[in-house]
Amino acid sequence: MESNQLISANEIQGWRNSFVQEGFVLVKNILDEQTISQLKNSFIRLMSKVDDDPISYKTRYTLNSQTDKDTWGVNNIFDFNLYEESFGEIYNVNTVMQILTSILGDELRFWGAHALWAPKKSDYELRWHRDYGDNSYYNPTGESNHVQFNIPLVKDSCFIAIAGSHKRQLTVEEQQEVDNDGTKYFDNQVRLTCEPGDILFMNAHTLHRGSCSAGTERMTLHYSIQAKDQNYGGHTSFGEMRLDGYLDRMNPNVRVLMENLIEWDNNHKLSVKDAINQMRIKKEIELYNSRKKSGQ
Repeated sequence: MESNQLISANEIQGWRNSFVQEGFVLVKNILDEQTISQLKNSFIRLMSKVDDDPISYKTRYTLNSQTDKDTWGVNNIFDFNLYEESFGEIYNVNTVMQILTSILGDELRFWGAHALWAPKKSDYELRWHRDYGDNSYYNPTGESNHVQFNIPLVKDSCFIAIAGSHKRQLTVEEQQEVDNDGTKYFDNQVRLTCEPGDILFMNAHTLHRGSCSAGTERMTLHYSIQAKDQNYGGHTSFGEMRLDGYLDRMNPNVRVLMENLIEWDNNHKLSVKDAINQMRIKKEIELYNSRKKSGQ
């Protein structure tokens, strides 16, 4: 999965500037048709495994009751039973790595990877939020301590964001929507349409939400990456990473990213403050999911 594109330094810098100023940038036609086809086949196999046995994975639901279930994604596609070689080979694509290193520097560490699809029964309307439960976080310079990126394998118009919101406090109206799990329309919101082969790079502290109608087609991979020595984040290595033979399954680029994450986690034990914050985030997500489950 090598990219043979000749990308100029000016193009890379332009994408980086857009990412810093807007909080996201959509880069067109990074992946070729063969790569998209490989990823799509891998995605279909993963989705089938999750739908056949959702309780065995970190599955995302629009409905999750004793009588009815409906899924819209799964966390950790590097799970031993879900992993496909093509998922890791994304980090072999030169253009992807050029963009990531232009934002974060040359040495990176793994943070996470998920898969997102369209629900079958109940529309997916994700609330306005900044990721990681920290709605007070912003950086006035626009510089980021991480990059998330979405890889659509079919046309995807689910991402809605407020450009530039990663650089400021939320407005009173925005904060009300966050506090109330709101999904209202904002005049300055942007809905991005991604085609297969495009990649959407985003700052997770940009105020954003997702929207997807049940029964439509969606197949999107969602990755997160950080600078190797970044103090923010981390603590996302999972037990399988440390098992004999697990890293041997990964291509060399992914192995280095995961080794850097393991090293960082080992050297930065979770503080009491961080543990409390993680528990708070978990409870906020559980509360939101329970409201969705009860139809609130």
